[in-house]
Amino acid sequence: MSLTMPAVPAGGDDWALAGDEDLVCDASDSPMAAIEKCLDNGVGACLVVDGPRYLGRVTLGELGHTALDGALLAPTLRQHLDTFGRRLANDPASTEGLQPELDAGGNLIGVAIDRSAQRIQIARPDMSHLEFRALLDAFLSSWISSKGPYVERFETDFSGFVGVRHGIAVSNGTVALHLALMALGIGPGDEVIVPDLTFAATINAVLYCGATPVIADVDAHTWCLSLATVERACTPRTKAIIPVHLYGRPAEMGPIAAFAARHGIAIVEDCAEAHGARYAGRPVGGFGDVACFSFFANKIVTSGEGGMCLTNSADLAGTMRVLRDHGMTPGRSYWHERVGFNYRITNLQAAVGHAQLGRVRQTLRRNADIVEMYRVALGGIPGVRFPPDMDAIYSPVVWLASVLVPAERRVALFEAAARADIELRPFFHSLSTLPPYQPWARPCPVSLALSASGVNLPTSRLVDADAVDRVAEVFRNVLA
Repeated sequence: MSLTMPAVPAGGDDWALAGDEDLVCDASDSPMAAIEKCLDNGVGACLVVDGPRYLGRVTLGELGHTALDGALLAPTLRQHLDTFGRRLANDPASTEGLQPELDAGGNLIGVAIDRSAQRIQIARPDMSHLEFRALLDAFLSSWISSKGPYVERFETDFSGFVGVRHGIAVSNGTVALHLALMALGIGPGDEVIVPDLTFAATINAVLYCGATPVIADVDAHTWCLSLATVERACTPRTKAIIPVHLYGRPAEMGPIAAFAARHGIAIVEDCAEAHGARYAGRPVGGFGDVACFSFFANKIVTSGEGGMCLTNSADLAGTMRVLRDHGMTPGRSYWHERVGFNYRITNLQAAVGHAQLGRVRQTLRRNADIVEMYRVALGGIPGVRFPPDMDAIYSPVVWLASVLVPAERRVALFEAAARADIELRPFFHSLSTLPPYQPWARPCPVSLALSASGVNLPTSRLVDADAVDRVAEVFRNVLA
C-alpha cells in the first residue's frame, strides 16, 4: 500500500511527521497502541483499517473521552469504532487534517494531510509516547505528589544538561525566580536590575521580596541587558541583576558576570525562554549565582507547569530546598526554623519534563528549521526584519520564531491573521508602559521600539511548509 505524505522541512525524521505506518492503525490494534501512534505522528489522529479496507478515523480526543468509559480495557479498536464515531470516506474533512485516499472498493491506497482548514496556533506542546509512558509510570507508582524518583532524575539530568552542579525543581518559573532571590537574601532596601523588555514574572519576583526593581533598557543587537545598560542602572544599593535571555537570545553574560563579581552583586539568570542557548561556548544558566528555567506548556522543554533553579553553590541549593518545602528543617519532620513556601513540583510533572528533556535536541533542530522556512517565505516582503545576527560568541536558540514589522501596520497584520485563523502574538509590553510598574518606569527607547514592532510566529511541530505559506500570504497582503 503506497501512502502519500506531505512535504516537510529538512531537519531529520526525528521531528518531522512520522512515516506511513504511524498514520494507520489496524482494527486489531489496541487502543493504547492507537494513542501512541496518534501522539508520535504529530497529527493527533490515525486512520483505522481492517486489512486494506478503510473503516474510519480515530483521534486523541476521542480516545481520551472514551477512556473515561473504560474503552482502554478493550483489547482492540474494532470493538469501539462506533463509540469513537466512525468517519467514512464521504464524511466531512477531519479537523486533524488527516485524509484517506480510497479506491472504488473502499480500500485505503493513500494518506494525505491537509492543514488548510486548521487553525495555526502560536505554540503547542509536542507530546510523544515517551512522555505518555513516563507519566503512566509515575502515576502507577503512586508517587503523584512532590516525592518520587522522577523529581530527582529531572533535577539531575537537567542540571547536567546545563552543566551546573545542583538542580532544584519547583512548581513554575515565576516561583523559581522568587526562590532564588529569597535564597540570596534579597529584601526591602535592595535594588535589583531587570530588563524593560521581559515577561512580567521577572519584575514581579523582585516585588514579592519587597525589593526595588530598577528597570534598564535592552541592547538593540541582543534584545537583552548588556554591560552598558547594567552599568547605567547600577547604584550602591544594587544587590542583584536578572539578565533575561529573551526569545532564546543570550545576554552579554561574560562582561555582566565580571562586572557583578567586581561589585559583589548577585546574578540570577532568567533562562525561561532559552533552554540550550550558549554564550562563549557555555550553556546559559551557568554564569550566575542561580539560574531559573520555566517548563510552561509553550516552552522548549515542558512539564505543563514547572520550573527549576540551578546553582553551583551547595549552600544556596540547600537553602532553596528548605525554602521550597515550607522552610522545614531536613531530617526533622515539621520543624520550621524559617518561613518557607510550598513551591514543590509533582512527580507527575517531573516525569513529563524528564521525557521532554530526552528530546530537547530534536526540538531545537525543529524550531531552527521552522525559522529557516520563514526566512525564505517572508524574505522579500517589505518591512519584515528578522532578529539581528549575533556575533560568534553567542549561540542563540529558537523558542518562538520572531520578526519585526512596521509598528503602524502591526494591528492590521494581527487582524488579517485572525481572519485567516492564524495566531500571531506581539512581543512583551515594555514594563515601563504597564500600570503596576509606573513607580519604577524609565525611558527605555530600544525596548519600547521592539515591543511596538515585534511579532512572534507559530512555532511548533504542526508548522509545515503549507502553514508557513499561509502565514506569508497574510504578511504579503498587509505589508506589500
